[in-house]
This record gives sequence, C-alpha cells and structure tokens, in this order.
Amino acid sequence: MPHVEERTKVRRWRAAQISAGIALTALVFSGCAPGQTAETTASTPTETETEAAAGISTEVPTDVDIELTLSTWEVGGLNESIKAIAEAYETKYPNVDIVIDDSLGFGDYGSAIELKASGDDAPDIIQAGQGYTMMGPLVEAGLLRPIDDYAELYGWADRFGPGLLDQARFESDGSKFGTGDLYGLAKGGNMVGIFFNREIMADLGLTPPFADWASFSAALEAADGAGYIPMALGNSEQWPANHTLSILISQTCDNATMLGWIFGNDGSDFTSDCFLQAAETMETWSDTGLIDPAANSLTFEDGINRFAEGNSAFFVTGNWALPTMVEKMGENVGFAGFPPVEAGGPARATGATTSPFTISAKTEWPDVAANFIDFMTGPETAELRANGGYAPLLTDVEIAEADATVINEYNAVWKEVIAQDGLTLFLDWSTVGMGAVLFPAIQELIADQTDAASLVEVVQAEWVAGRS
Repeated sequence: MPHVEERTKVRRWRAAQISAGIALTALVFSGCAPGQTAETTASTPTETETEAAAGISTEVPTDVDIELTLSTWEVGGLNESIKAIAEAYETKYPNVDIVIDDSLGFGDYGSAIELKASGDDAPDIIQAGQGYTMMGPLVEAGLLRPIDDYAELYGWADRFGPGLLDQARFESDGSKFGTGDLYGLAKGGNMVGIFFNREIMADLGLTPPFADWASFSAALEAADGAGYIPMALGNSEQWPANHTLSILISQTCDNATMLGWIFGNDGSDFTSDCFLQAAETMETWSDTGLIDPAANSLTFEDGINRFAEGNSAFFVTGNWALPTMVEKMGENVGFAGFPPVEAGGPARATGATTSPFTISAKTEWPDVAANFIDFMTGPETAELRANGGYAPLLTDVEIAEADATVINEYNAVWKEVIAQDGLTLFLDWSTVGMGAVLFPAIQELIADQTDAASLVEVVQAEWVAGRS
C-alpha cells in the first residue's frame, strides 16, 4: 500500500480536483465480458448449481433487514466514494444497511484492526492493506474468510488480471504473500511515472514519452546542460526516493523476478544483476547531479514546489501528486510512463491496487458482503469510484476526457500498464521491517554515504531476516 504520506495525497484527490476544476468525468462503458451484453452484465445473477453445491449464493435476501459494517481508514474523496457506493447499494436493496466505520485513521488502523476484527462486534467487511503488516496477521489469526468461491461465482478473474488479484492472496497460515487463497478485492489503483515541465521540454526540443532509457538519460543530461535541475525530488522523509529506485527495478527486472522477491519466493535475491543494475543507475544519477543534490534536505511537498517553480525538468512520483501538480502548474505539467530499458519493452510501473476489502470470518452475512464487494468493484459503480479519485482497474471502460491534459496522459499510461498486467507493487511490502531498512539506505545512496553494491546487500539481509 502507499505510505502514510502518499495516502494523504491520494485522499486529498477529490478536494483538490474540485478546487482546481478538474474533477474526473463519468466513465463510458466500452465493452463487456465475452458472451455478455450490457443488459445481462447489469442484471442480478440467479442461483446456479455451483452455488447450491457450494452453499453460497449471489442472491440478496429481501425478506429480512440486514446490517453490514464496513471498516475503512479512507478520508476525503476516497471515503466519499465508499459512502456514495453504499448509498447506491442501499437504494438497490432497501432492506440492507451499510454502516461505514471510519473512526480510525490510517496511523491507528493497522495496529487496532486485528483486535477489532476478533471482537464480538467485528466488522463484516474489512479494508486490509496488502502484505505482511496488515492482511497477513488477519489471515494468520483466521479472522478473514477466503473468497475464491465467490470469485468463481462472480467471475472476478475475468474482471481483473491475475497480477491484481495476487496482491490479495495469502497462504492460509499467513506465511506467504501473493499466492494461496484470495481474501479481498480492491476498488482502484495507483502508479508511479514521470511528471515533466512542458515549457522546459519545448525549450530543450524534447517530446515525451521517451522510447527507452538511453533517450530519457539523454533528456536528463540535456536539462542539466541547460542549467535546469534535471530531476526534482524531496526525500527528507525517506520514502519518496524509494519510488525512483523501484520504477528503475521495474524495467531492469522482469515481473516474475521482481514480484517473486516482493512475495518472498524461495531463491529470490536483491543482489542479483537486475536489482543491482537499477541501484547503480540511481547511484550514477545522484553522483552526477541528475537527481537534485538538495533532495535529502527537502520534504516531498518541497520537492513538488521546487518542480512547480519551473526550474526542474522532471519529477518521478505517483498519481497521489496529480491534484497538487495541476493546481500549481495547470497545463504546464505533463505525465509519461517510465521508459523500458530497450525500446518496445513491456509497459511496467511501480504501483498497485488500493487496499482490498475483505470479508470477516465472523460475519453472519457472507453472501451479502460478497455481493456488496462485487457491486463496489464492478462496472455499475465505476463512475462513483472515478469521482472519488480511484484509478480504474477495469480494462473494459473508456475514461472520458478530463479538463486537464495531464489527467488524460496519466489515464492513458495507466490503461496500458493495466492491460499488460504491468504493476510491480511496492518493495517495502516484502517484509514487515523492509521500509525501515530500504528507505534510509536509498537516502544514504543519494548522499554518497553508501554505494549500490552495499545497498543491495543490506536490503537482501533484511529480506532474509524478515522471512525467517
């Protein structure tokens, strides 16, 4: 999941969109699953022999009042979206009441949700961050219900690519992430890429997106030669530079290698050549001044402000920065995907789904909880998700043009990455303590206090220790 600071940015999306006049417009559906029409896609499914045999159903009882509690930490536009979807569901099923429990902020949620989920009044639907810090302990404690049976009933594997679903998979004992049972579905996603200053691009005669690393490196050097800061960065909080290294690794390593390391697959090794190549590239960029030499003394906000002042050519970060970028720079800011090492390579990017929604093992109404999650993540509520700031996970929707060009550029890159199942997740998901080791190590790399070879060794040592 994004870090606390990142989440703040994502959560503020809706307010910033409104103030900047760039609210995302409605989604237009462009396709359905094979063999379906738009009418059948939206219809209420009927019970099948498979459902009867499994003892589960897609039907929502109408002869009894049902209350489901949904636990979430989201605020701002993301919270508004959840509430709007709950209201729409209650309109569709008047006997169902969806109670939103957002009493815990993100800082307290992770440490309190296991206790809350184990109580007599456990929430029926629980938002649980991917990886070992939140979802893992809930699975290990037997507090979440596996939902593979519902995934089969509702066809979620047809709706989402395997890379999206794998982010919510765990072995039943909580020991292994990315494989095993499915425990949740997400509403949207986030992705890292390259923000660029259009006026500087015109001055340098550059036209993003860049075909490969060589052309992007040449662009950084051209910006440096013209007296601009090639790549703005604010990294005093340590987490932002992680995304620069991570998206480099997304290009040097294939998906199976990078995801295997994050998921904890046996034999994965951060000291292997593809990880080291990315770290060495970042080291070179830092040593030659292509990354802002002041980065470690600037906050993330400072870095955005420095970029927005017009003296920096590029800024590598995620869509949580989009509203602020548009507010400060208007049409002068653009967005491009990070280029592959070689031209024509796959579209890959650091990013993930937002934190999935899971079903409590204690709920009295698992069928209804699953039906709501299907409704919340399906085409019927796509507009409500988009209006809240969720990047769309569905590949069969067309996003209407936004007022800000950079939004359209982001959406185009996002759609391409999703279509190729190219999200490579976040490195600090790999162990509970990885962030506390990785982030300072990258900060030291930028400060020339360590080198790439030492960094990958330290990170791999934490990976081994964290998995033992």
